[in-house]
Amino acid sequence: MKRIAIGLLSAAVGGSLLLSAGTASAERTALSVRIDSVDPNPVVVKSGEDTRVTIEVRTTEATRVELRLKPVSDRFRALDAAEPKIIHDGDLWRFTTSFDENDFEGRWLAVADAYDKDGKKATDTVNFSVKQEQGKADTRLTRFSADPGAIRKGRWVYFTGRLQADIDDRWKSVRGEEVTIYFRPSGSSAWKWVTSADTDWRGRFKAQARASRSGQYRAVFEGTDDLGDSTSQSDWVQVWRR
Repeated sequence: MKRIAIGLLSAAVGGSLLLSAGTASAERTALSVRIDSVDPNPVVVKSGEDTRVTIEVRTTEATRVELRLKPVSDRFRALDAAEPKIIHDGDLWRFTTSFDENDFEGRWLAVADAYDKDGKKATDTVNFSVKQEQGKADTRLTRFSADPGAIRKGRWVYFTGRLQADIDDRWKSVRGEEVTIYFRPSGSSAWKWVTSADTDWRGRFKAQARASRSGQYRAVFEGTDDLGDSTSQSDWVQVWRR
């Protein structure tokens, strides 16, 4: 994380984020300040990534503007910023910073303080929110098998396999999740539902279905809020007519 130069970005009392900049004043008018926008709002942060946020502030007669970003909560952490930037163009002050997975999830407050050359101060505040999106764990379906590989029509085909998830860089068994079996007849491009089964404490599943035509079977896990979806390799079964 790039360190911020003094005067551009510093941690204010209480862990809020303070951004400031200065310039010469334009025509002599009444001091005013208004936060025009916080973009994006809500700020959505994906696991392992940074989300850039731009706050635009409009002022008159300001020689210096400070922007503080702080959570509306007693529990929060101070904020670091990657590639901070402050752009001033006439009455527009544009502040850019970023949020990551370490930042508080919930309501935040943007506070803009504008100062004129005599030290007079004007303030505006705007609420915005931060949402943390945790990534889903990768999953895989291993050892999928449709047996026997050759069978007469109407007899049972038995399906077995195992569902695992990548947890802390280790593949671990996933229990109590539904795995669905699909079938694609020879010469067809469409997969059709056959049956489903739940995984046991070892992540293993078992199911069965009557053989009707030659074709391929495969297992599919559709995922959950925490687990990604996955599809097994297909397994061919030859069916003989009576």
